[in-house]
Amino acid sequence: MGISLKTRKMLWARSANRCAMPNCKQPLIEDETRTDDPSVIGEEAHIVARKQDGPRGNSELTSEERDRFDNLILLCRNHHKTIDDQVEKYTVKRLKSIKKKHFAWVDENLDVDKGKQEDDLTYSAYIDEWAQRARIDSWEEWTSSILSHGQPSIRVERFESLETLNQYILNRFWPGRYSDLESSLKNFRLVLNDFLPVMREHAEKIGEENEWYETAKFYKRGGFNSNYDSDLSKYNYHVDLVQDLMLELTRAGNRVCREVRKSISSRFRSKEGVLLLQSGPHMDFSFRTFRVEYQSDDVSYPGLREFMDVRKERDRYYGKGVSDDYFPKWGLD
Repeated sequence: MGISLKTRKMLWARSANRCAMPNCKQPLIEDETRTDDPSVIGEEAHIVARKQDGPRGNSELTSEERDRFDNLILLCRNHHKTIDDQVEKYTVKRLKSIKKKHFAWVDENLDVDKGKQEDDLTYSAYIDEWAQRARIDSWEEWTSSILSHGQPSIRVERFESLETLNQYILNRFWPGRYSDLESSLKNFRLVLNDFLPVMREHAEKIGEENEWYETAKFYKRGGFNSNYDSDLSKYNYHVDLVQDLMLELTRAGNRVCREVRKSISSRFRSKEGVLLLQSGPHMDFSFRTFRVEYQSDDVSYPGLREFMDVRKERDRYYGKGVSDDYFPKWGLD
């Protein structure tokens, strides 16, 4: 799973963005220039290595425990290399002592904005929970069943996790420090709040243990269907709407990630990049990977009815047109 955003933020905040080594204390973020963004030159060093064969790695700590706050120390690149090259000199005990003394030095010598620290940790905890429940690290994988084979499906466990995420975002206490970040999370929830009932509208459980929701081909039910053409048209509209809402949810997720990088941590998902989607098989039996994002900062999710109309103006879409079939059942408008 790696180092959580909250852990990373806590380490940098408690260290005041400075190398913990005595007689160094180098600031670990270089100021931006007219042509360049700020440069991060600090490294989150593991006291006990991530792997058993790494520096000081011979330990009973689990892989999860090795990425926790207690096992990390913030260092400049030079001193990170030094402690890993000189493991006999820089033992676990000594590094923990250096870290503890550095925190004390920060508290005694620097004017730290405790309120900002607390707010940043609150936001970081929210983002960690959002990322875990939305499974953003496997986004392309789990969303592919919604955009593939012309019959959207999703694991029941995944669907239920998204339901809890919807409620989780709704009942947060917002610090009010980063309004754009808060708006991006609320926008994500608004899309999710419509995606879930639309996906469920024509879904049925399948599998040996009913572990999947799959969109039922209702136009085929009950033998001869005198309304076959009409029902087939409704089915195709429904599939397109589910898929378009999945595209919109991905756009909303990418906006959240962007706002986290702007407000909380510039390194958030710096290795993984944006949330991507995969669709297929297409006419040539290929699967295609693509990205979708809001085309400007003033674009957001407008609610289901308006989205049905404006989705054709997005960077990618499957269907178009407004259907009133979805509104009386949920009271949405």
